[in-house]
Amino acid sequence: MRASGIGFCVLLAAAAGLPGVAAASERGGEALVFIVAADMRNFAADGEWSKNFSGACEAVKAVGAGSFMISPGDLDVDPPFAVRTMIDKVIGKEYPWYPVLGNHDPESPSTMQYLREYGATVPNVVNRGPKGTAETTYSFDWGDAHFVVLNQYFDGSRDWGLEGDMVPELMAWLEADLEATEKPRIFVFGHEPILPMPDMDNGRIRHQGDSLDEHPERAFALHQLLLKHGVAAYFCGHTHNTSYAKINGLWQLDPGHARGLEEASYADKMYAAIGSAIAEGKRRGVGEAESLRQLYRDDPYHIDSWFKYLGLKGQPVVQTLAQFYSEYGSDPTARNRWYEVQIEGRKQTRSTIFRVIVGDQVTVEIYRDDARGGPYELRKTVVLH
Repeated sequence: MRASGIGFCVLLAAAAGLPGVAAASERGGEALVFIVAADMRNFAADGEWSKNFSGACEAVKAVGAGSFMISPGDLDVDPPFAVRTMIDKVIGKEYPWYPVLGNHDPESPSTMQYLREYGATVPNVVNRGPKGTAETTYSFDWGDAHFVVLNQYFDGSRDWGLEGDMVPELMAWLEADLEATEKPRIFVFGHEPILPMPDMDNGRIRHQGDSLDEHPERAFALHQLLLKHGVAAYFCGHTHNTSYAKINGLWQLDPGHARGLEEASYADKMYAAIGSAIAEGKRRGVGEAESLRQLYRDDPYHIDSWFKYLGLKGQPVVQTLAQFYSEYGSDPTARNRWYEVQIEGRKQTRSTIFRVIVGDQVTVEIYRDDARGGPYELRKTVVLH
């Protein structure tokens, strides 16, 4: 067990990648291997975007799926079983999957019901959470490792609060669970970071001040508890940014998202919205310019967002909408060009999976795509000292 009294908000170090780390097959089967992938949401459902999470699953299969996958939240899908279905289709029906509740999941009663029912069936559970979150908070053992899944939206009585936190009931349960385990390796999973970190590639940062750091005293208490019990790493999600950092002695790892395309193209949405506005204007006998003015009056928030992310900020609205609509509909190269502008303007992050190897040391292989759903490549290897 280890203890630390240093304030949790100081970033001490981030480990550099080290070459030549042995994979499970190279260690004669000694190492435990598992996958961490998060925030699939509707990019796992059948339809236009299903190929994006399937691409992540194909990458998992190609690099070696290991024993199981854990997903640190935001699995809200219509239908709610789509993530499990895609795993079944690509990796295999017998492959274990452990979901972690995210902030978007309580927004959907059907998702919550599914996650409760599914959580009641996951294998190797050794401890169920407190009353009110027994199906969505639990711990399980696998080999010489102990894993803890936290529902940070448990409010002390219900499992579907809309604000992430570590309420006293959850902290008490976690402390008792960590005290009870005799496994030499411990990994803890929650949706929200203790402290949000920037994306490892483009430096984008999201959810600062509205993750667990919104309640700094309780975030610090969690940090100290995990240090006290020698937790090897805390895995989270929420930010869509991929990061790894040792925060005052505690490793925090965020796999970002595993949805291929982080967002559907804003250019596609803009083109569709303009087309609908012009068609509606024609039906009412209104000219194109007035239709575009009305579109902006009806939805200035999204129009301004599109302008910002497509590099059109500061230009006349009506003329620019008309010019964009004409170009996007007639130029075969326009869609790719505008999507590249969106990726750059929004600092859109790459889809990511973690492959964690637990042997004599803990190693995290970080695989990322090209931010457009393209092939995954090993981008970084981090050894958790």
